[in-house]
This record gives sequence, structure tokens and C-alpha cells, in this order.
Amino acid sequence: MRNTRSRSFPVLMLTLAFFAGLIYFMVNLVTHASEWASMPYNGHLSDSTGLEYAGEIKDKNGVVLAYSKDGKRLYNEDEEIRRACLHVVGDDSVNISTAIQTMYRSDLSGYNFVFGLGMPDSLKKGGDITLTIDSEVQRAALRALGDYRGAAIVYNYKTGDILCLASTPTYDPMNKPEDIETNEAYEGAYLNRAVSATYAPGSTFKLVTAQAALEKDSEAYKREYDCTGGTEIGGREINCYEVSGHIDMFGALRESCNAYFAELTVELGRDAMTAQAQKCGFGKRWKFDGITTATSVYDVSKADENEFAWSGVGQYTVLECPMNMAIRTSAIANGGVCVIPELISKMDSSLADKLRSDGKSSPERMMSQQTAEKLKEMMDDTAANYYGKDYLCPELDICAKTGTAEISDDGTAHAWVTGFSTDEDCPLAFAVIVERGNSGYQVAIPAASAILSAAARSYRS
Repeated sequence: MRNTRSRSFPVLMLTLAFFAGLIYFMVNLVTHASEWASMPYNGHLSDSTGLEYAGEIKDKNGVVLAYSKDGKRLYNEDEEIRRACLHVVGDDSVNISTAIQTMYRSDLSGYNFVFGLGMPDSLKKGGDITLTIDSEVQRAALRALGDYRGAAIVYNYKTGDILCLASTPTYDPMNKPEDIETNEAYEGAYLNRAVSATYAPGSTFKLVTAQAALEKDSEAYKREYDCTGGTEIGGREINCYEVSGHIDMFGALRESCNAYFAELTVELGRDAMTAQAQKCGFGKRWKFDGITTATSVYDVSKADENEFAWSGVGQYTVLECPMNMAIRTSAIANGGVCVIPELISKMDSSLADKLRSDGKSSPERMMSQQTAEKLKEMMDDTAANYYGKDYLCPELDICAKTGTAEISDDGTAHAWVTGFSTDEDCPLAFAVIVERGNSGYQVAIPAASAILSAAARSYRS
């Protein structure tokens, strides 16, 4: 009898474990089946399956961006709008992994727990999705980026609503190029550069270095320096674009003095710089509406002294995702607390709402309110006294910082600009990257100006 009991105990434990696992599986099946069905790795989603009777995708103004008719997936009648919104909406395939039609295909197509995506056509009723973007602002971004590869983000730093999420190169989802896989003009066309790419941030990173100094000492903005056009650190030169002369931190940001911020970086030290970079989203993957961004990188653990100094001006191996730049800029505009973006305004599916909320990043305090106010003052000074407010955007009061990130010895550089508006009716944070644009001032600012002007019209119409 005693032997029987001792032998039955393991059997009982195995039985209990089996039923516990079965219950766990059934719960996950019910709560996650919709997500699993629409994942890009499912082979049955390689073509338009699931979209023939899918719901509509609209922009914030009710403009239909994608819809189904007579068993076909169709898109806006304006080719320019189709191309401008491609990376947000997607095409019939799942190649653009962050697109709405990839992430939420099962909800658009009317996923049913019994039939899955194979529900009879007569019973299908796809759900609709309304986005926060404005298709006309997307159009302005497409035109502004022109033939360049790049990305543009504009979003409300109070509500999180994304007004513009553009990426180039792009293509027409209704007339996909036959040579898209071999033509260099379409290289990276499936990638939404706004959320899935990283670049050297160049001088836009000086905002992080300034933040590190101000968080350590609120009076650090008074630090003075005599710029002679460069400095030597670690036995090698740190060069500036021009001789800035006698400057404080305001002047250093306005003149974008490499020597000032390189020297400041060394004074602050690796631990302080790394800590502030992490507070600004480096080493983090932001999540919103089911989308996960690329990870921004700040790692100076193997840098020599000169390389470490260069890291403080956004060079060395520093890499940043455009969305991360927009988010950390929103924190400066918003008293030190970042705002998490939102791309979807309304959905018909409660399961989709769960996918959106699961793992969503929470707002974080990136800096003290005092530091945010001082950085705001410096960016306003730079905008007013170096770039020119009207040059940045005639319709909005913009605080900004440009960056020209060198990526090769021949002087080729990416062009950046980031900033925010102080207008109460248009509280917008933005980041624009123009690959190989070579000048943040000459190339990125005009692109951003056109996009921001369209954004202002959208809010005030």
C-alpha cells in the first residue's frame, strides 16, 4: 500500500502539471490567437489573404487610405498620398513589418476565433482603423524629402498623437515596382526609417551633453570657453566648423562648438554621460501601438579619450533612432517628461486594443523641470539668433537644434534637425533626418519647415 501511494504521487503531479499547462495554453490561445494569426512569419499572409474584405484605414480627417471592394484591397485614389502613407498603412504583403496592415491584419480582416482568417466570405466583416496622421502632412513630408532617403516625425507632445510618420524611399502599393528587389533606388524601401533605423546623431546629441552638465550643476550653462577652432584631446584633434571665440553654453549650442562640448564631455566623465544617455532613451526600445523601435546606442566602454570626447558631440559609435530623438525632444518641451507617441486613434477591435497596450512604454522623466527649461531657452536662442525663426517655420514659434553627422572621411554627412513649437494650439515635437544631406541647416531645416507648415495648417484649419 505504501509503495502504491509513493508511485501514484509523481503521476498525480504530472497530471496536475498537464492540466495547468493546458489551461495556460487555452488562456493564451483565447487572448493571443488574433495576434498570432497576423504575425509576419505566417506563410498564409504572404499575399493579400485576409485583406480582400478588410476594414477601412482612415487618417485623422476621415480620408480613406485603404479599403476593400469586390474582393480586392484598394488604396487612396491619389498616388502621391499612397506613396506618402505607405510605411504607415502598408501594402498587400507583410514586408513592411511595422505597418498597420501587417500589425493589425487579423483585426482589419475580421478574425474569428472559430474560423480564424478562413471565415467564409459571406460572414466576413472587417474592422476599421482611424489613425492620428494627416495624409496632407504626409504628402508634404514626401515632397520635402524628395529624392533623399530619410524620415520625418511630427507629433503632439501633449497628447502623443502622431501627425506625420514618413519614410523614404517609398513606392506605390497599387503598382509595386517589379524591380524593387534589384533597383538601388528602392534599397531599404520596406524599412520605416522613422522607427526602425538608427543614425549617428551629430550635433543634436549636444543637447544630451548639455543636459548631463545641467543635471550635475544647474549653473553649468555659465561655463565659459575660448574656442580657437578646435582642441586636442587624447593626442588627437577635435575640430570645429569655425572659430567661436569667447562663449558660454548658450553660445556653444548656438555656434555648435565641438571643442566646447568635447571638453565638457571629458569633464563630466563616462559614468555621468552614460547615465544621462540612458535617461534619454539610449539602450531602450520604445513601444507604442504594437510597434517597437530600433535601439539607440551610446556605448563608450571601449572608447579612448579622444573617441569619448567625440561621443559628446554625437560622433564615435553613437547611433540614434529618429523616433527616440523626437521623444527626448518632447521631454524638453514638456518640462522634462517625455510623451509616448500614439498612431492609432480608434479601432473596432478590443483584442487590437490589447495588442496596442501590451508592453507599451510609459512616460518617463528624462530630466528635471529646471534642466528642461534651460535647454528650452538655449534652443530658443539658437533658433532666433542663428537659424532664424522664419527660416525654421513662418507659421510656428520653433525651438531647434540641427546636426550634421559625418559618416565618412570624404565629408559625407547625414543632416538632422529636431525641435518643438511653443504655440499652445500646435504643441508639436519633431525630428527630421536626411541621409547624406550634408547640412542640417541647408537641407534638414527647409524640409522640416515645409512639413511643420503643413502641420500648422492641419491643426488650424
